[in-house]
Amino acid sequence: MKTIVYCSCSHYPDLVPSEKRMGVLSAINTCDAEVVIVSDLCKLAANKDPELARMRDSDELVIVACHPRAVSSLFHAGGAPLKNGRTEILNLRSQSAEEIARRLTSLMAAKSRKEKVVEAEPDHADEWTPWFPAIDRSRCKNCKQCLSFCLFGVYEADEKGRVVVKNPRNCKTNCPACSRICPEVAIIFPKSAEAPINGAEINDEQAARANVKVNMEKILGSDPYKALAERKKQAKMRLVDRDKLKQR
Repeated sequence: MKTIVYCSCSHYPDLVPSEKRMGVLSAINTCDAEVVIVSDLCKLAANKDPELARMRDSDELVIVACHPRAVSSLFHAGGAPLKNGRTEILNLRSQSAEEIARRLTSLMAAKSRKEKVVEAEPDHADEWTPWFPAIDRSRCKNCKQCLSFCLFGVYEADEKGRVVVKNPRNCKTNCPACSRICPEVAIIFPKSAEAPINGAEINDEQAARANVKVNMEKILGSDPYKALAERKKQAKMRLVDRDKLKQR
């Protein structure tokens, strides 16, 4: 089965011009494939929606969304790591509508029958804005600096001691601070306008790491380890206070 997944990014629609979106959707409409329109891929990942695994297991999968690093990290976070060789990601953020249309034409035959369009994640009652980090596992060295830095309990260590985004809904909307101090530049906020925080490819490794060093000094001061220890203490206090409130 051939599947095209299109992300509307409904919570941040201005990240991609509407004219480009319309052009890409017109091209998708000519393809002989199941079309899965998701209102927000980030929310599917945060909810670990089983729809992700169903899409991932398609014979041929084309995802039209944002930066490939971000999309791959979201599927991994959602419990459905993408399979190499069976998935292609087309980037609405950096590719033109014409470029995406040409690639779709080369990948998919012209539509010969009416195809089902699936609207995934139809939960309109949930007003949460899906802003949260995704971890690029190809870069993460599990230093746990993000775990010490975050004051909101977004990160936890799993049973293997690996840092995971355990509580995405705890993240402070539009705050990408943890990604700015990640020494491996491994933390992605797909909805950010800033590269490489948004998952854009890192073409200058040295410059990216130098920028992290500058950010760390700005955010944590001259003694980052002491600052991280203090933030870890503050985070624990926040969790204790939150648990006490729940018990009342």
